[in-house]
Amino acid sequence: MAGGELGAQVSRTEMRLHDAIADLQPCAWRQQLDALIASRMAAPFAWGAHDCCLFAADAVLAQTGEDPAAEFRGTYADAREALELLTDLGGLQAVAARAGESIPALCAQVGDIGLVEHDGRELLAVCAGPVWLVPAEQGLAALPIDSATSAWRVAKCL
Repeated sequence: MAGGELGAQVSRTEMRLHDAIADLQPCAWRQQLDALIASRMAAPFAWGAHDCCLFAADAVLAQTGEDPAAEFRGTYADAREALELLTDLGGLQAVAARAGESIPALCAQVGDIGLVEHDGRELLAVCAGPVWLVPAEQGLAALPIDSATSAWRVAKCL
């Protein structure tokens, strides 16, 4: 192939790549996740509204547009009802698995869902980079990234 033909071929390839990149629409998952976290920073804990399962589900919803808690959202309002529902659903791991594919806990990225241990309890959490966020009595609590025993990758839009 002559040098001029190779240069023309590279230019056409670069142009197609440039056009493909220009056609991409920015994905707002990060802004939506950040807005969710900001809205929960001062929210009081409430079963069936601001608890670990619904916080994790709301994070998935913010990133993907799909609600992994749709079938049970609004069906419980206290600890007893939550425990009964969790038992029926197969436990916290089964609920978390609705978020996506299982990954090693230390491979979690922002927005992924984790199962963390805190004060002798297991909780679902949302990865916020160097920490896991969980609903607390008032707002959100940050737990060390190594407090997760399991994690699930949330498939974010590209």
